[in-house]
Amino acid sequence: QTRRSSDLRANEQDVRAVLREFSSAWPEDRIPYRTKEDTESWKTYALSLKRLVAMKDKAVPGLIEGCSDTNFQVRALSARVLGYLQARASVPKLIELLHDESAPVAVPAADSLGQIQDPRGLEALRAARGSEKRGDVLLHINKALDRQVPLEEDVVEQILKIDRRRIDSAKVGQTAPDFTLKDADGKSWTLSKDRKSTRLNSS
Repeated sequence: QTRRSSDLRANEQDVRAVLREFSSAWPEDRIPYRTKEDTESWKTYALSLKRLVAMKDKAVPGLIEGCSDTNFQVRALSARVLGYLQARASVPKLIELLHDESAPVAVPAADSLGQIQDPRGLEALRAARGSEKRGDVLLHINKALDRQVPLEEDVVEQILKIDRRRIDSAKVGQTAPDFTLKDADGKSWTLSKDRKSTRLNSS
């Protein structure tokens, strides 16, 4: 029991360390999109996401704590990862974040409640659908309630494959590297196939 408590404390410290590093690159007044500096911060976002997801269930207590951070960017990331981990213990906190004053926090909270598919979370989403006034948040609430699967197949595996060396491989003016992703319904989309289809339709 003592060893387990020690391990939990160590893991919470690891989560705090990742979130501190992330918050230094994603302050609340972060540089706008499409700048070189923003590219660097997105690298930090992707790698922080990977590190937290890799901790699996051991990260959950620290992430729930992160949901109360004063930096809304940290709250948003914490909420996002809890969905990927399908952490039922976080449902009460995610319900609270569903009403966060910051829409960038409420959006991943809604997404994560949809991914976890806990009855308490679904009930909260249905209640919020009738009262939410922010269009972007309402869109994600509806998507969360309309999900065909709790969590897309292989999504965690794909996050764990994030490679620091390939994050910045897409360049303006060059053909984008090929990739395959799955949508919320589990359907696969491959860039090269979609590119060919677009060319055929336009010719």
